[in-house]
Amino acid sequence: GAGPTGLTAALTLAKNGVRPRTLELFNYLDVLRDVREMGIPFKPFRYYKLPGGVEPLATYYAVEPGEPAPSIPFVNPWLIGQCHTQAILRKHLSKYGIEVELNTECRGIEQFPDYVVVTTAKVEDGKEAVTSVSYRWVIASDGGQSNIRKRLGISFEGQRLPQRMILGELEVTGLDGEHWHRWNDWGERENVILRPTEIPGRFWFMVGGNIDYDGILVGGRDVVLKAIRDCIERTDLEFGELPSVRMVDRLADGRIFLAGDAAHVHSPIGGQGLNTSVQDAVSHGSQSLKLSLVERGVASPSLLSTYNEERLPVIRRMIEETKAVSKVAMAASQPQKPTAKTNDVKAPWSDWSEKLKQLGVNYRWSSILVDERHEADAEAKQGTVDAYGALGGDGLHAGDRAPNAPGLVDKKTSQTTALFDIFRPVRHTVLVFSQDPGVIQDVLAALGACPAGFVRSVVVIPQDGAENVFEEADLVVKDGDGHAYAGYGCAPGASTIAAVRPDGVVGAIATGVSGMKKYFSAIFSDL
Repeated sequence: GAGPTGLTAALTLAKNGVRPRTLELFNYLDVLRDVREMGIPFKPFRYYKLPGGVEPLATYYAVEPGEPAPSIPFVNPWLIGQCHTQAILRKHLSKYGIEVELNTECRGIEQFPDYVVVTTAKVEDGKEAVTSVSYRWVIASDGGQSNIRKRLGISFEGQRLPQRMILGELEVTGLDGEHWHRWNDWGERENVILRPTEIPGRFWFMVGGNIDYDGILVGGRDVVLKAIRDCIERTDLEFGELPSVRMVDRLADGRIFLAGDAAHVHSPIGGQGLNTSVQDAVSHGSQSLKLSLVERGVASPSLLSTYNEERLPVIRRMIEETKAVSKVAMAASQPQKPTAKTNDVKAPWSDWSEKLKQLGVNYRWSSILVDERHEADAEAKQGTVDAYGALGGDGLHAGDRAPNAPGLVDKKTSQTTALFDIFRPVRHTVLVFSQDPGVIQDVLAALGACPAGFVRSVVVIPQDGAENVFEEADLVVKDGDGHAYAGYGCAPGASTIAAVRPDGVVGAIATGVSGMKKYFSAIFSDL
């Protein structure tokens, strides 16, 4: 597949030196700058009074904007169309000599103990060419109607949501691009949202409520336009679709892995789909990263079994959250109704704002983590995992998102840097927080046994720490602003070693060299 999931997986593998087969393919992958330049920030809703549809009734944010923090520099949503996301990923993928194959589909797939045979059909100049090629691994990111998932017989359990809506894009004049515009009655009539996109003059729309959905789908463009005109008198509809909510019962079958819509589909409300799909491919618990270690011969294939263990609880929780948000949003069809005493309103899903940012997604239950600073989560022992909820509580755990820390001073160059500039998707980064030269030397010596190029050591000296020189370290920085020690919960005088995985997740929090050895022995096969 060559949507955002397949493209991200391919780019991740390419950066790790593995050439993937992808039919058509963001800070860690060096694409964030392009995404920021192309996209637009999240806008507030503007809710219009009916009848008339011109007078603003209220203005409010669906997701309240937050202030960036040292540990969370990218705190607010950023909007960019999938077509532009894919174009950016394809451009970066081409830097590695990989081009997307268009007009190609999977016609057959057969697994063997050490390889997979994939049969594809490519149409070019009206002629079809069918070929069969062997591959060691396959990542299936071929969408919600996944051909590969069906061929593997993997269940796709779920339901079609009762809340229905029509989605699409259209050209609109006479509306500002600084708001999400919404019209609907407090009664039973239709409701419409028009949201500006990154293309000036083009708006994404959603129409729902008391409309003839089946008639619209059969009647096509003119019928949809009439439904919109009946509410807001706008024109030029381009397309629409129906949402579903489903997920697979497993993400892997032998040497084939499912990702993105091939593994889970759900309501678009909440904006979780593409984010979760990209996480499947690279950002959280990426199977692409683990696969690259196995393919390069430095990790055991057993490491790949953690894909199901880590990702399924997150996807299951995401499905539950989007179902709840969709139910509330579509049942209410409006923000809280203003009263005679106040015009204050809020989005019906505003209570989910922090969860929908996905900053709390975690893998605290994963069997390959090491956390010497916390006991095993009581929730995990009981089989109930809070996959979305690590924003608060008792500090940073193994399995949490690794926080950023700006204001670090490179001891060799005196240049200022940040942890997000140090982390990379091609290696682990081991942060050594300590003022004990003996502990630091022991950790650096132990890391020397790891396969070359797969682990980078970073000694972090506290603000008032001694100016020691550690030649064995790949990088020595001073925590000039104190954000690193604070963000990683490092007590004064104590030693803390944090291993940050290539996907930006804390893989281990250790108090000494033994914990770090234990962690890497589960990652690399020769330790």
